[in-house]
Amino acid sequence: MKRFLFSVITVFSLFTLFAQPKHEIRAVWLTTNSGSDWPKSIYDVSKQKENLCEILDLLCEANFNTIIFQAQVKGDVAWASTIQPAMRAITGDGSKSLSYDVSEFVIEECHKRNLECHAWIVPYRVGSQSEANKYASNAVKHVTVQHPELCVLYNSAYYLDPGIPATREYLLDLYKELISNYDFDGVNFDYTRYPGSDFDDAASYSTYNPDALPKDDWRRQNINTFIAEFYEMAKSINPNIKVGAAPIGTYKNVPGYGNMTAYGSVYQDACQWMQSGNHDLLIPQMYWNETYGFSPNMTTWVNNCDGRQIVVGLAPYKMIDSNNWDVSVITDQIEKVRAKDGMSGVCFFRTDHVIDQTSDKVSELYDELQTNYFKYPAHIVPMDYNGITEPNSPINVSQEYVGGEYIIKWEEPELDTENTPIKYYSIYLSDGINVDLNDHQQVVAYKVNDTEYRYASTDQSLRFAVTAFDQNYYESEATIAEISSVEELEYGTYDLFFHSGQLNVSSPLQINSVEIYAIYGSKLMFVPSSQNSMSVDCNSLSQGVYVAKINLSNGVSFVEKFIK
Repeated sequence: MKRFLFSVITVFSLFTLFAQPKHEIRAVWLTTNSGSDWPKSIYDVSKQKENLCEILDLLCEANFNTIIFQAQVKGDVAWASTIQPAMRAITGDGSKSLSYDVSEFVIEECHKRNLECHAWIVPYRVGSQSEANKYASNAVKHVTVQHPELCVLYNSAYYLDPGIPATREYLLDLYKELISNYDFDGVNFDYTRYPGSDFDDAASYSTYNPDALPKDDWRRQNINTFIAEFYEMAKSINPNIKVGAAPIGTYKNVPGYGNMTAYGSVYQDACQWMQSGNHDLLIPQMYWNETYGFSPNMTTWVNNCDGRQIVVGLAPYKMIDSNNWDVSVITDQIEKVRAKDGMSGVCFFRTDHVIDQTSDKVSELYDELQTNYFKYPAHIVPMDYNGITEPNSPINVSQEYVGGEYIIKWEEPELDTENTPIKYYSIYLSDGINVDLNDHQQVVAYKVNDTEYRYASTDQSLRFAVTAFDQNYYESEATIAEISSVEELEYGTYDLFFHSGQLNVSSPLQINSVEIYAIYGSKLMFVPSSQNSMSVDCNSLSQGVYVAKINLSNGVSFVEKFIK
């Protein structure tokens, strides 16, 4: 019987299991506060841009897929705003406006690399008086000057009072400006809470509490109301934008652990945001180890977030501060997150603590991610609660071998009314019949933005397939390429049949060897040969399904299942 041959690589992929998920959020916070991650007190525009591209390239090489860019610090922003002044960490001078559109540039460079870009925003914390004074000569005044009636001094720093309705109006106007003008894939709220229980909001509590709620409940209601109004506004402008937040790592008290809690300590009812449908994902800042209940707190978040996405915030900075964590603490936490049902991935605080090659521990972590934990790229986790609509498959897929490379072409699938636009394509190796979409070793290219892909290889026996991913990261069924034409090559063919305990193989070319594998991968037999035909005695094998690999003298290998 004649068969199309396929790559040896494909063969062994059948036998390999991978713990690494195909869909996983791998995120970092890119901190602009004091230029910590970027731009590091670099105020030359070309050097800023160059440095950002270097950072993104390093993250891509380690197969990250999400950047949470700090677009707001303390009443200052990294976009062209008429409401808050331009971020001094980027301009170098609080009096200046941006000399280029920073947010637009960051988004553009992220999207070039198929990275999602989320705007990290800090609504209530607006900084100390000395920090605000640095913007005194800016044409766009700091909020402490624009709206001092909204600001409360707490522990030497100013915060917007969440209990004043005008605070919500001010913030919604600010963020409407952001979402209307920039193609961020998401927003990530930070410090969306009260700074402490002794925050001086007695005046707003007495003025804006028509339901006479206890202060704790009233404070949580204030935050919840803002979140709900923001979500409605954001989705009305961009229905596809993802709304998320980074709450304190412990939601409510977990028995046996005495952590500060989001709900009780700072009035941050983050799970209510998820349960009410006003948030798409949370990244709780779980910056501690099992001593403080890392795993039990994961369970609490999963059990209280109504099936929406939970991404765990990790603390690699604790490898290099006084905590002196081993790299294994972080990698173990990645494994724990992957093992926990309901988790969608991890996020690292912060970028420098992942890519800084001057730190031995950071360098070690980066190597672990690149070569092991994030060895293969991962797609963003789809939001299942939006409804699953699998995209149509690519059409008219073809392959041609010319001048030492394959040219694989296809056409964009037709979109049904329920389909979202195609985001990118993935290219797989195939045996001409089947494709294992969960086998990383069968993937030739993960995220292709064109409808043509070239693959250099001296092996002229390969067969390819193409899938489409929509904007929600759902994947289509694979379309196997039709062979348009190939350069002249003596592939060779083979005949194989099993009879009376003997596996009989013949070919016009010399057979170098036959290997017999169990269906799940273990090699059972290796039989060398220098003939065009041979028989392999299989009487020692139990009844079952086996895989034969026939290795020919021209370097081509065939794979065939047989039943004893």
